Amino acid sequence: MTDTPNTHPTDPGTPYAASHPDEVKRLIALPADQRPAWLNNVLPDNPPTPTTPVLGDSAEAATNNPHEVRRLLTLPADQRPDWLNTFLGDMTIPPIPATSTNPLADVIMANTAHGEKKPTLHFPLAKVLAAAEHAAAAPAHKLGYGETTATPRLWWVKDDGTYLMSNGRYPTPHNRPATTVHADGWGPGTDARSILGGDDFRQSIDLTAPLDDGTTTTLLGMLRDAAAEGATRFTLKAVFDDHHMELTYITE
Repeated sequence: MTDTPNTHPTDPGTPYAASHPDEVKRLIALPADQRPAWLNNVLPDNPPTPTTPVLGDSAEAATNNPHEVRRLLTLPADQRPDWLNTFLGDMTIPPIPATSTNPLADVIMANTAHGEKKPTLHFPLAKVLAAAEHAAAAPAHKLGYGETTATPRLWWVKDDGTYLMSNGRYPTPHNRPATTVHADGWGPGTDARSILGGDDFRQSIDLTAPLDDGTTTTLLGMLRDAAAEGATRFTLKAVFDDHHMELTYITE
């Protein structure tokens, strides 16, 4: 089968638009009533386009210079020019690669996470192991959605940022407080919808069942062994959509 280029998809709401800068720019340039709903949901009212800034020479110079746009995007909101804050609205600013030729299009695409998502999250291994040990030692365990058996688990949560936490339940809140560890760059006050989509969720990760790697190793055992060998980082790779989720764990 031969792949056929598709420069103007019939459905601009498909993942195609969110992965092609030229298509995003074309859609942004349309009047609001002609744009797809998913794009209007992340754009402020009457946004400037990446190639048509709203405040004369300084804005035009910035948008024609990707390096300058990347610099402006790293500034606190009160130090950015008004035209840029108007464009950004309430969008989350993702890491912008140094090789980007259109940082503003990158921001738009990062805030339109839909369809299949493939985030890679990094956590400090020592804190993840502490959360896992907290769950393993707990006398009782909280149940996640649809669960009927209480066993030691980590919960991967997206709400205020994204984080891992123990499902351990202790007799009193002050006996041994629950352990939570946020992903690098996605701490409290951040909005992870750019990589995880708009809906909050909680996904259970079993600590004591054998990993799907043909061995009897559990995630708890993997974390303990990695820490003993001097590893410092735990990486969670996910591939998911509305119907399935696959998780991969890496220590280094």
